[in-house]
Amino acid sequence: MKIFNEIKTVKGGFIFILILIIGIGVSSYRNANEVFETAEWRAHTYKILNAIEDVLTQLVGAEEGQRSYLITGDENYLQNYNAGRKIIYLKIQELKQMLKDNKVQLEKLDNLESSITLRFKSLQNTIEFRKNGNLQAVESRMKKRAGKKFMDEISTSLGMMQTLEYKKLQKWDKMLVTNVKNTFVTIIVGTLVSCVIFLTVFYILDSEISERKKIEKAIRQEMEFSERLLNSSIDGIVAFDKDFRYTLWNPGMEEMTGIKKSQTLGKIAFDVLPFLKEIGEDKYFYETLKGNYIIAKDRWFHIPSTKKEGYFEIYYSPIIDINKEITGGIAIVRESTQRKLAQEALEKAKEELEKRVKVRTSDLSKANKELRKEIIERKKAEELIKTSLQEKVVLLREIHHRVKNNLQVISSLLNLQSTYIEDPKSLEIFRESQTRVKTMALIHEKLYRSKDLNKIEFAEYIRTLVNDLFTSYNTDASKIHLKSKIEGIFLGVDTAILCGLIINELISNSLKHAFPNGKKGEIFIGLSKDAGNRFILIVKDNGIGFPKEIDFRNTESLGLQLVTTLTDQLGGTVELNKNG
Repeated sequence: MKIFNEIKTVKGGFIFILILIIGIGVSSYRNANEVFETAEWRAHTYKILNAIEDVLTQLVGAEEGQRSYLITGDENYLQNYNAGRKIIYLKIQELKQMLKDNKVQLEKLDNLESSITLRFKSLQNTIEFRKNGNLQAVESRMKKRAGKKFMDEISTSLGMMQTLEYKKLQKWDKMLVTNVKNTFVTIIVGTLVSCVIFLTVFYILDSEISERKKIEKAIRQEMEFSERLLNSSIDGIVAFDKDFRYTLWNPGMEEMTGIKKSQTLGKIAFDVLPFLKEIGEDKYFYETLKGNYIIAKDRWFHIPSTKKEGYFEIYYSPIIDINKEITGGIAIVRESTQRKLAQEALEKAKEELEKRVKVRTSDLSKANKELRKEIIERKKAEELIKTSLQEKVVLLREIHHRVKNNLQVISSLLNLQSTYIEDPKSLEIFRESQTRVKTMALIHEKLYRSKDLNKIEFAEYIRTLVNDLFTSYNTDASKIHLKSKIEGIFLGVDTAILCGLIINELISNSLKHAFPNGKKGEIFIGLSKDAGNRFILIVKDNGIGFPKEIDFRNTESLGLQLVTTLTDQLGGTVELNKNG
């Protein structure tokens, strides 16, 4: 594998060198090509500059020819004028062709051509005046010096065009210098790389030879190490080729079988150890040569010639060469006689334990039957208790329902009786008694409708109670608003009845006395727990206030007496805050 990797490394190095040479060649070609292209553009720019110069020269010649003719009247001068005119238009067309990719220059050239055409028309008119003998008109035009002004304008326009082309020429010159430098650098780099390549090839070949020697030495050392490992192993190790002939037989196999190495190498395995076919071990040889890895355990062997016998386990692996072809197999053989005997003893102990477990299981089965019987009897007792409890729950609900109905009957009787009372004070006493009965009836109604018969949600109870009081006293809910803060409070039956009666008296008192003459206001009810787990009940309003002259603990008012008495029954105290 090391030699193979080294060959791959050498090949990779040559491929890298080849890529590097190709890269340098491509770079050289590109630089040379850029030099040629830059030179062509420089020549093109020079042509444009020469054409611009020719246009300017011919314009000067045409002006001079026309002026000479006007002064002398000699028509020979007109030949120079006409020839210059033709050349000027030819040069302009050449410039247009050369500047076809330059929109800025083309626009300047078009403007220049228009100016020249107008100038030639003016010159031609002056020539016609001279031919017709109108010297006065000719003299007048010459005095205007239009030709000089025209030439100054044309020279300026052509100068601007020349300036742009000179800038391009400077650009091409810079590019030419850069490309020449790049080409020079590429040539130098190519030369240096070529030298490096030759030195590298020499170094690689020299290194390869040295590395091969190291690898051969390492292989010899590995072979010696493998030989020592095979010879020192207490396990038997054998190898066989595709014809089942032994190619390896280590001292461990000699110790296990009593057969020497010289008696086995080159011989067919089934001839050396006939018992292999007798116990069916030959099939594992065939499977190994197919590429399979096999483990065979607790195989019995008996060799009459050496009187060796016992159990062994064997691990088969195919031998695969560098081309991934199977050339044979290797087997590691380990004697397992002691382990097999220990296993048999363990199996025997296991059987004995299973017998004892069966006996114990039988005893447990009997105990289990007794336990099941006891569980069944307990379940029956639980069912009886559940049935009795359900009956009591139903009975309790019915009691609450009937108490509620009876209280409602009393309330209705009080209401019916009140229709015969004419004295307002007596009528008020009847109504107050009726609201107290309704307060107690409402507790029983909430209980028999609730899932929990021991306590009720007090917030819902208070909302229902106050709504009934508002109805009893014909209170306009749009004028007097109720606010409460009693969320999450659950009270037992006795506590709920007493608290309900207290709230009934206090709310009734607020509705009767706090908001006279239809005054608007607000009533607040709050119930919470303090740090000592005691309930705090707050009832307040923003009405006219509690009379200062009245002592609520010593009053003839039955309602206030009830508040004090009921609070005492709850083990609580009453506090009055007249300042709100």
